[in-house]
Amino acid sequence: MCYNDSMNTITLPRNIYSEILKRQARVESAVAKLQETVEEIAYDEIKPSVLKRLEKQSRLLDEGKGIKLKNMKEYRAYIRSL
Repeated sequence: MCYNDSMNTITLPRNIYSEILKRQARVESAVAKLQETVEEIAYDEIKPSVLKRLEKQSRLLDEGKGIKLKNMKEYRAYIRSL
């Protein structure tokens, strides 16, 4: 990897970039399957307030506004803040 000081760019070898794209596609597919499963099984069992938070988080991720969290404690705090 090579960092450029004047811009926020990173140079990656093509094979690493391809692997990142493949991994992203697998993650997106897994999330979509998980979302479908949850909707089928427990949609009526989820509290409306929790459902609203999850939908907001999903919308933000679709808009490319993802965040990095270190552990479940940070995730819970983030979900409560929505």
